Amino acid sequence: MKKTLLAITLALVSGTAFTQAAVPTLAGMYSQTASGYTRMELATSSGFKTHGAIKAGFTYGIAKVKGDWLYRGTSASVQLTNRPNFVLVSQIDVSTQVIALVRFDVKKDRREMQYIEAGVWSGVTVENRNTIPLTVTRQPNTNNLTITSASDLPSGEYLLIADQGKGYDGYDFSVK
Repeated sequence: MKKTLLAITLALVSGTAFTQAAVPTLAGMYSQTASGYTRMELATSSGFKTHGAIKAGFTYGIAKVKGDWLYRGTSASVQLTNRPNFVLVSQIDVSTQVIALVRFDVKKDRREMQYIEAGVWSGVTVENRNTIPLTVTRQPNTNNLTITSASDLPSGEYLLIADQGKGYDGYDFSVK
């Protein structure tokens, strides 16, 4: 009886009785759930549009011209909880400061993300509007990053950007 209890205790301590999903080793972005990791697909912009040029002309540059990245469809195929967790597995060193989470504006047949705003008097502002605060930490002894939202996400469409140099590529998902 004592040997059986000792064996069960050792199995529980060593982790052999309960298997925990290992962090993936193949480079990419993964959503993490209690059941394990799911690899996410890269979403690329389907175009770019500008608006406000006529208004800017009539106001002698006081009004601003804006530019939006466009994405196909009104909803992402990936549905996640309101507090998603992600793991970026990378073979190269990625800065924790280039990770961003942006909420899409949903239109009748597409999703949009405002990226640029330009005015004659105010200059050019290049940034992703509707950015959500994140907590990004590096996993010890790896290039992998753990990414979580700082608070629960409201229902909507989102794009997780892992490289600010390519602010139009990312991993899209929905929260219902």
